Amino acid sequence: MRKSRLPGKIAAVTLSIATMCALFLSCSGKHAEREPEPIADARVDLKPLGLPQDFFSRSEELPRTIIGYRFVVWLDEDDIVVGFNTSASSRVAAGRKVDGSARLLLFSGAGVLKRQRDIAYLADGNGELVAEGQAMVGPGRTLLFGFQSVNLDNQGRNESKSGVLLLDANLQDVARIDRFLEQTTFVNHALVFQQSYTLGQPRTYDVLDGSPPSQIKQWKRYWPIDARDRKFGERGVAYMTCEQELRPNEYSSTGVVYAGARQRCTMHAEGDDGNWQVSLHDGENAQIIGILADGSVAGQVSTKDSKAGQLVIWKKDQSAEPLPWIPKDYCGSVQSTARNMSRYAAFASCDDRSDYGRWMVFDRTSQAALVNRRFPKNGRAALSPDGLHYATFESGELRIHSLPKPE
Repeated sequence: MRKSRLPGKIAAVTLSIATMCALFLSCSGKHAEREPEPIADARVDLKPLGLPQDFFSRSEELPRTIIGYRFVVWLDEDDIVVGFNTSASSRVAAGRKVDGSARLLLFSGAGVLKRQRDIAYLADGNGELVAEGQAMVGPGRTLLFGFQSVNLDNQGRNESKSGVLLLDANLQDVARIDRFLEQTTFVNHALVFQQSYTLGQPRTYDVLDGSPPSQIKQWKRYWPIDARDRKFGERGVAYMTCEQELRPNEYSSTGVVYAGARQRCTMHAEGDDGNWQVSLHDGENAQIIGILADGSVAGQVSTKDSKAGQLVIWKKDQSAEPLPWIPKDYCGSVQSTARNMSRYAAFASCDDRSDYGRWMVFDRTSQAALVNRRFPKNGRAALSPDGLHYATFESGELRIHSLPKPE
């Protein structure tokens, strides 16, 4: 007698409905039904280590005129840095400026505290809107701690300044560079700085790598007038150009982006293996994520039928490789990657009114997400360089989670 396969189909449908319901509840408002939290390998309460009691109750939606820090960064497989400002997030009085102080805590992969350091910084924006303090992994397994400030010049006008401080695995100074950081490269996290720019002249970019950092390359570029997103690698560069339909069936290159105009965009790559390009479909654009070690380019292509777009890898003389990605009705971008993007993570959101979204971790070899969990928007998370763990800074704690080993 042939066995019925109906129960298996019912189970599959039930699982699919349950998954969709979980995703829907995470975006159905500020008081959505809670999911069971994943079990962490290690949890560290950060309040005894100086985290302000109200740190995770502060609104993320208010205009920010005081610079604050909130981050978790893996320097390598066994060094995790959590950072936060212990100074106030607003002025206690209109004429009293805030003196910034950030606390950096270095942990092992098991959650054991190894080092601690406080860094003073200029926090007050003098009434100007400012961005959140920047921190990320830098070249040579360093922590890149970004500075920005709004000072008053001799005439009393606001003057913006920025720079980067590189710290080693003992949280000791490696180098301080008082220049505006253009970006870091995808593989070695080398530093890219643009020199002063004069209209009509090529732009010059210095690439610094190592610890302490030294210049490994200098790029001089005349960008096309319609150049959009651009990314540097250690030995290459990639950028987008987009023509726009300003008259019926007539596409033009212009430095102005016209709302509603149809586009024809192209990804250009230049590197050791020569120059090559990929034309996108009409109406599509793309954000370039970075240049991988083999010279291929990772990008997030926008599409008409999906808020999420499509994550892809472009390779010379090959078809684009689509990668597993967030649900099409969600918005999000790549937040963290393992080495050479073998695994990657995204924070996905579908509702601006909700305090939560989805933290999702993917492996390039599997269509199913390794992690798909509810995650607070005021939290931070990062994937380890080997892709076998992820760490979160949420609800006043550092939490470290294991991921399955690649098959």
